Amino acid sequence: MKYLMRQDIAVENPKKSNRILALDLIRGYFLSVILVDHIELYPNGLDFFTGKGRLFVSAAEGFFFMSGLLVGLVYKRRMDRGMKFIFKKMWRRGLELYVGAVFFTMFYTAAALFFNHPSIKDGIYSVTDWGQIFKHTLTGQYVYGWADFLIHFAFLMFLAPFGFYLLAKGKWWILMALSIIGWIFRGQDFTLAWQIIFSLGMIVGFYWQELGAWWAKLARKNKKRIVMFIVVVTALSFTLSYASVFLLSLLNHLWAHLPHSLQAFTGHWNNFNAWIWQFTQKWTMGPLRIILFGFWFSTLFMWVRRHQLNINKRTYYILELLGANSLFVYIAHSFIVFGFKLAIPTHTNFVENFFITAAALALLIYVTIVYKRLTAPNQLPIVFQKPSKFFAKYRAAE
Repeated sequence: MKYLMRQDIAVENPKKSNRILALDLIRGYFLSVILVDHIELYPNGLDFFTGKGRLFVSAAEGFFFMSGLLVGLVYKRRMDRGMKFIFKKMWRRGLELYVGAVFFTMFYTAAALFFNHPSIKDGIYSVTDWGQIFKHTLTGQYVYGWADFLIHFAFLMFLAPFGFYLLAKGKWWILMALSIIGWIFRGQDFTLAWQIIFSLGMIVGFYWQELGAWWAKLARKNKKRIVMFIVVVTALSFTLSYASVFLLSLLNHLWAHLPHSLQAFTGHWNNFNAWIWQFTQKWTMGPLRIILFGFWFSTLFMWVRRHQLNINKRTYYILELLGANSLFVYIAHSFIVFGFKLAIPTHTNFVENFFITAAALALLIYVTIVYKRLTAPNQLPIVFQKPSKFFAKYRAAE
């Protein structure tokens, strides 16, 4: 607890470094989790690290939040170029994401039908009317495939300049109020529901240095209380959520063989789980899910920030590589998931599940290395540039 308290969120000065290692590591981890959960072969051993995407908070929220955070952080550095420049850059980015989203939805729909495998992913258009499919894809009413977040990011990037303008004017509270209003009237609209996470990220990113300075000025005892509160809430809520995914599902599976008292306990737990999920809904971003995300992400960031150099070394810079190339990795993962799902046998066991999922992760890492070698080889960590030299130094250090 003490070493968590010593952390300062005002890490690398953006004027000296364009990247924050802890954020790259976390984003790399989130992308790995997303791949494992999209392969969706359980049990595989790796699902114990991902929660099968069924916890009160998932990696997807972190991906949205960090996208908003980087928008606030990166574009604040470019404010000297004027709002016209920022509007242009954000809209261009939004357009790129939009075109990509339309392409991938059409591509994966066509591919699923071509291979006569429409059940490869839920949500495929029920009637093969390509004109209607294209029309609904353009309007965002229809998305399909494993790169489906792109359309939501595109819409958010079209709106982001207006939110950034409010931040530039010091009107963060107006942005937050508008975001909350949109969330209240979200209905079943995914983008309206999840934009609140993106907006929170923008605000945190924009005020990154200010938040760091505020934290640095806090009295030590106040820091300790805040960190203690965040960690305790995270630990309790995560334990409950984790047990609900793995232990409760086991009890339900063994229901017929349980003693009466344990059956009654399991029944009460099921009722409680159903009740709490009213407030932690994923698609519509339940209020408790938003709150718990704040606690869980804060705890994760403090821990990763404290151990970032060791984590980077122990993971052989893989998480950093994935996190620093997140858009490519996200798109590449969609192709890998589709290809693997076409080839996965109908019935698999635990060992097969593990090796198939691990192979998908290994392929994702490999194609990312190849991508960086082709586009920016000097930006590759030394472990990927000259593996023999790296491991020689690594063994010597050990």
